Amino acid sequence: MGTKHQDDILALIARNLSDEADLSEVAQLREWIECSETNKRYFKQVKNIWEVSDKQLDPNMINTPEALGKVLNRISEVSPGRSLWYYWQKIAAVIILPLAVSTILLLYLNSHKTSSLNEPVYNEVYAAFGTRSALKLADSTLVWLNSGSSLRYPDKFDNKNRHVYLKGEACFEVKSDVSNPFIVQTSTLLVKATGTKFNIQEFDLTPVTEVTLVSGKVFVHELDNIKNPTLITELCPNQHLKYNRETKTKSIVNEDVYKYIAWKDGKLIFRNEPLSEAVKKIGQVFKVDIELQGTELQDYRYWATFQDESLDEILKLLKLSSPIDFRELKRNPLPDGSFPKKKIIIFPAKPTIHN
Repeated sequence: MGTKHQDDILALIARNLSDEADLSEVAQLREWIECSETNKRYFKQVKNIWEVSDKQLDPNMINTPEALGKVLNRISEVSPGRSLWYYWQKIAAVIILPLAVSTILLLYLNSHKTSSLNEPVYNEVYAAFGTRSALKLADSTLVWLNSGSSLRYPDKFDNKNRHVYLKGEACFEVKSDVSNPFIVQTSTLLVKATGTKFNIQEFDLTPVTEVTLVSGKVFVHELDNIKNPTLITELCPNQHLKYNRETKTKSIVNEDVYKYIAWKDGKLIFRNEPLSEAVKKIGQVFKVDIELQGTELQDYRYWATFQDESLDEILKLLKLSSPIDFRELKRNPLPDGSFPKKKIIIFPAKPTIHN
């Protein structure tokens, strides 16, 4: 068994014996043990050493000369028919091999413990549908999470980069550090920034990811290769990017971008937007299916600002300010006892007849 391979096997055995192995490592060790009788015997030897050794033992405290002396004294008591080489083999088996194995196991555990202490602990925060969340990261970066979104982030950042993972929509106000970029990773994109304010929106229900830059500068990359992501574009202040993840196409507009981040202030702002886009956004915030019926409503342009209104209040205001009506479908329980998502039908309002 080569030295490197032996060290790898000892590390694998140590992780299993210390209950730190994952399922793949447990299966890997089981497969290795069953490969041969030699492997099986080797595992039993290491396991025996593990079980009788003191896990806190310092290898430097082992008195090897004293142990060797005791073994040599035992040799003089046995029959002289055996060769000296025979007894040296036994000495190696009794002292040197267990000492080497124990030392490697102890060094592995100590190094593993040290590396574990240095590794960051990841937290994850969620914003339930119809709500928003705000938090401050370890580097003083401010984050606002929109409805139905989550952020995974470390309890501390290292000196190389600041990396977080987003599902849904969030607005970031990044603490400036040019030498240590702030990276937001979604399922398909990497957005790199230093000191800036920007918004990212990526939901599974739509193939379009949106990135809005309020101030500073960001670089947007496609996550086709984590080690070498492809640059899509560099955004400047007051630019809004729409990137279609399916067609790999992009569009960038220069405009007043506040409407894209107004949600963090509890506002839904629509400025000359198609009603179809407006109801899609409302449905996303409140986790409801909204179906728009009638071709005449698809291109209807809508202007409105809602602030902290409930879904029912928004629907009633839509009805008052637009030629629409709506109804909520009855929800029947599913076979498992749960209920389907709420569904709203919006349709053209009947003209009022005046006598």
